[in-house]
Amino acid sequence: MATNLKVTELDFDDIKNNLKNFLKRQNEFSSYDFEGSGLNILLDVLAYNTHYNALNAHYSLNESFLDSAQIRGNVVTRAKLLGYVPRSDLSPRAVVNITVDLTGSAGDGHNFDNPLTLARGTKLRTVLPDGEEYKYLVLNNNTVNDIGEKYIFNNVTLVEGELRELKYRVDNDIENQKFQLSDVNADTSTLRVRVQSNENSNSFDIYTPFESLDKVDSESKVYYLQENPSGFYEIYFGDGVTGRKPTNNEVVTIDYIITSGTESNGATTFSMIDSVAGFTADAPVTVSPSIGGVEKETTESIRFNAPLTFITQNRAVTSEDYASIIKKNFANVDSISTWGGEDNDPPEYGRVYIAIKPLLAATLTDSEKSTITDSILKGKNIVSIIPEIVDPETTNLELDVFFKFNPNLTDRSDVDLQSVVRDTITDYNFDNLNKFDGVFRYSQLTKAIDNCDPSIINSTLRPRMFQTFTPTANVINSKLLTFAAPFFLSGQSSRFILTSSAFKVGGIDHFFGDVPISGSTKRQVIVYKIVDGNNITVVPNAGELDPEKGTVLLNTFTPDDATAITITVVPNSLDIAPKRNQLLSIINDKVIIKPQVDTIAVGGSSGSIDYTTTSRIK
Repeated sequence: MATNLKVTELDFDDIKNNLKNFLKRQNEFSSYDFEGSGLNILLDVLAYNTHYNALNAHYSLNESFLDSAQIRGNVVTRAKLLGYVPRSDLSPRAVVNITVDLTGSAGDGHNFDNPLTLARGTKLRTVLPDGEEYKYLVLNNNTVNDIGEKYIFNNVTLVEGELRELKYRVDNDIENQKFQLSDVNADTSTLRVRVQSNENSNSFDIYTPFESLDKVDSESKVYYLQENPSGFYEIYFGDGVTGRKPTNNEVVTIDYIITSGTESNGATTFSMIDSVAGFTADAPVTVSPSIGGVEKETTESIRFNAPLTFITQNRAVTSEDYASIIKKNFANVDSISTWGGEDNDPPEYGRVYIAIKPLLAATLTDSEKSTITDSILKGKNIVSIIPEIVDPETTNLELDVFFKFNPNLTDRSDVDLQSVVRDTITDYNFDNLNKFDGVFRYSQLTKAIDNCDPSIINSTLRPRMFQTFTPTANVINSKLLTFAAPFFLSGQSSRFILTSSAFKVGGIDHFFGDVPISGSTKRQVIVYKIVDGNNITVVPNAGELDPEKGTVLLNTFTPDDATAITITVVPNSLDIAPKRNQLLSIINDKVIIKPQVDTIAVGGSSGSIDYTTTSRIK
């Protein structure tokens, strides 16, 4: 007689069958009908109970680990054990100059010996092109002295949203008392925490966020920030050992910005709502438009970033550490690349280089670069290593695309197929390029084109790289262009590796070309014009082209105007991999698509007579 019950199955039906088989083998139940309604219901109850317990145990175990937890509160809790605080919503930020002009009667009665303060929370507005209006606030107090009866507030930081202020009374009878921010869309980067002895006191102690145990003692005025299981942020204070513990009945004042996140990114024009200390201000002059608004960090982002941050231990030692710290503390990052000075070209020891592609703009502003180097990285990097932020450089790609198709396998015309292929290329560019690790993979793109319609049999690409720059008119120009890949090596061939758009010299179209240098893989850049269909060299030494390094140095050319010049080169490989601060981007207007009917697929072996292939070089 079997006395053991199989417990390996978790599925409901399998659990029920195990219970049924176990009971059938018992002498006491040998004559029972286990399909009868009464016993069947009892078996259902037993199976459901076992099934629920198994599911609960399974879910509980999953929620105990960062990699498998699905509930955000559990992911946040596991991340906290690694010292990671999820990023809140971040307000778009703009920089403006604000002038208060008190010339003449506007300043009657004002003592110009006194400075003027532009207070935190002063309201402005912006109206986007779609008609939506958003409120912006001055982030910090700004105090200046008059300059000729004018008060000029330069580089004032504005943030989008509304200012919320909360007051809490300290009650140490509550164990581990915490003070919650009442808005899920609070921007914790704007958080200000002050403590006063009572509600009537005019004296505040400013508390700063805890960053490390270094120099933190029982009197350090620091606060701790965390996200609670409900999705709200909350602060708490030290225990009297690692940070000062506020005493009973002290009043905690918390103020912060409630933001709409990404909605007003790109605002360029602002107007005043509030006065400045009772005086009317002129219309603000925008220094940089609003950027950097992002939504609250997602669960998957927390799952990815928390272990990386734990590995760095808030110290910037390797180049990857710099990237991890910046991504944690600076939101305006679409893509980031970091490398040591020993890997730079030329090598620059004692430095680490950082390239950041912002979310909206082409490059970071000077103030954003200063924030990263002077605030985020300061105190975390090795003293002897100097961080340097460089702007990204984009190598644009133009493509000649040829594909063969069988018209018998599709209802689409060749024009429709062209549109489908163009959409495929656009998607590839969006998904794979425009980031520092975005490699242009020839076979990956041709495979995507081949798969975008059943009638397409094969495809061929001819990629070329180009960059555009604007020279200065009527002066001798010099420009160094660095491309993402080496150039096609043509040896001593007189055929141009480099081509350019036209630029005027003396009212006549001129172009850049290149000729071989005897005994060298480098080539001489020339300036030429076309006369009666022949190339006539005008400037025999207008720079140097280094195919192996992928650089073009242009000099000794004097254009008539500041018309942009495009320099185009052929890459040495069909795969193009960017390095350091290089980005790749396929320019849709520069994609030429040519469909061709596959004569062999349509006509069999006889179709091979008219079958054509595509040359490797244009």
